[in-house]
Amino acid sequence: MSIMNESVVTVGALVNKQLSALGGTVRFGGNAALYALRGLISRRIYPFHDFIVQVDYTGARSTPIMILTGFLVGMTLVAQTTPTLGRYGPQELVAGVVGVSVLRTLGPVLAAIIFAGRVGAGFTAELGTMKVGEEVQALETMGIDPIGYLVAPRFLAAVLMLPCLTICFDAAALIGGFIIGVYNFNISIEDYLDITKQFVFISNFTFGLFKSAVFAVIITVVCCYKGFSVQGSAMEVGRATMQAIVVCLVTIIFTDFVLAFVYNILQKYDLVQ
Repeated sequence: MSIMNESVVTVGALVNKQLSALGGTVRFGGNAALYALRGLISRRIYPFHDFIVQVDYTGARSTPIMILTGFLVGMTLVAQTTPTLGRYGPQELVAGVVGVSVLRTLGPVLAAIIFAGRVGAGFTAELGTMKVGEEVQALETMGIDPIGYLVAPRFLAAVLMLPCLTICFDAAALIGGFIIGVYNFNISIEDYLDITKQFVFISNFTFGLFKSAVFAVIITVVCCYKGFSVQGSAMEVGRATMQAIVVCLVTIIFTDFVLAFVYNILQKYDLVQ
């Protein structure tokens, strides 16, 4: 009986710890979003220059890897899917399959994963290092809210830039698929474009951008929260960064699963195509 009691206590403590972390993350994200919006009106929340720096870091410097990865993903999808479709029907249908899958799911999810690995990890490492170096405490001593000063510009830049990066990823993937389909599998340009128009709707594109904005919020809040939670030595910075990326990846995939159900419900009631 004592073993069972100890097990129940252990499980309860673990659940309580996770719920506390979830509550802290939600409160942290709410404060970050509030300060980000207030910063658009008042320049005393964070310097506008910091926001521009974060836009450059999260957006401009992430564009090449997004375009390259998207191009390779599009080519790979067509190269692997076309032979299979050719056995059961017209291989031209690959244009529609790739268009819908990239715009609705693969583009937003893969772009978010790349964004988490490149930008999110940087957020955690930067803020964790500042926390260990007591720079965050120095801001508090000067009467400056560290969430507003440090997190808000990162939050706003990420929410604005990840959808833009997703557009770059989607465009590169569609172009890569088009090139392989036309020049490697001899699909005519007219057929490829016509099939794409028949299968792909604007709702696929807009829903993918909505996903990207949601993923940007998740990545920024989780990574910044983990950075602010660092305590002890610099070794904890690396551990917090690893935990942040793992949590981001799992949460992104789970959120995509939930949003897929939402999209199916909207389709059922003819609210989207």
